[in-house]
Amino acid sequence: MIRIAVIASAALCAALATAPPPAGPSDGWQRVGSGTLGGVSGMAPAAWAPEGHGLADLVVVRDNSGDRESRAATVRLRAGRAPAVRELPWFGALPVGLQAIDAVPGRPGHYVAVTDGGDAFHLVVAHGRATAEGAPVALPGRRDGDSYESFALHRDSSGRTFAVWATRGSGERPAVARASSVRVGADGPEFGTVSARQEFAVPYPDRPGVRHISDLKVLTDGTVMVSSSSGPEEDDGPPTCAVYDAGRLTVNAAHDAVLRLKPRRELTPLSLFTERDNRRIEAIAFLPGGHAVWGTDDGSDGGSLRFEHLGG
Repeated sequence: MIRIAVIASAALCAALATAPPPAGPSDGWQRVGSGTLGGVSGMAPAAWAPEGHGLADLVVVRDNSGDRESRAATVRLRAGRAPAVRELPWFGALPVGLQAIDAVPGRPGHYVAVTDGGDAFHLVVAHGRATAEGAPVALPGRRDGDSYESFALHRDSSGRTFAVWATRGSGERPAVARASSVRVGADGPEFGTVSARQEFAVPYPDRPGVRHISDLKVLTDGTVMVSSSSGPEEDDGPPTCAVYDAGRLTVNAAHDAVLRLKPRRELTPLSLFTERDNRRIEAIAFLPGGHAVWGTDDGSDGGSLRFEHLGG
């Protein structure tokens, strides 16, 4: 459908978990965090996620930096019910500015979460807590001044796992997407040599401060899905955003990742939100059956999630 229109203290986490978010509005958005500390900057389906429209269990990350501010939460979505949100106490190396997360294929409860500065954390979510295993690892090709908001993991038919990530880009400066093989072991993510690099820019939002890639995920068939956004921080106006089928991730005969992203002129939004919607999509996740979930970081309005079915 196309729309126009921490270490966190145990006491803090308990207080957040017992305070239910406001009920979602009639447009389908469901609040999962309040205020500037409650935005959703990244998310991934949990291993125990059910299948079906209106049903999802998710792990979300929050773009916070204070010692006692939440970094991660679980969210349970059930049709006809308010979201059940549980902020997770954080153990291990404390990240600043988490922006993206994806599940490690074949390893339930294991994730890789990435900060805006390009630090990748091996995260284990179990027993009501989030634990960063080992030390963070720098994304390959990271440069001073880079800003990252997206990260995805994909396992191909041979069983190898690949990572795709991108700088967000801004205005006339395109995002830069990269891909490599990756192994997630006890000492954290071990990235291979970057085998694909491609610039990427979107036609909408068509504003000076557009973030060309605010999140990125790879579907099971290799389709690369991207969200793009603009917001008051860049443009001093209501946010606008869109979600795109951005291209493909393939693997060549040498078992290297290959990115084939579409040029701007060939991109058409699958889902589009205007200033009237007043939402800034910073996180996307995909479920079986063509179902998707969009997540927002709306500043002082907190974070919200919304289901959408793609492909009619």
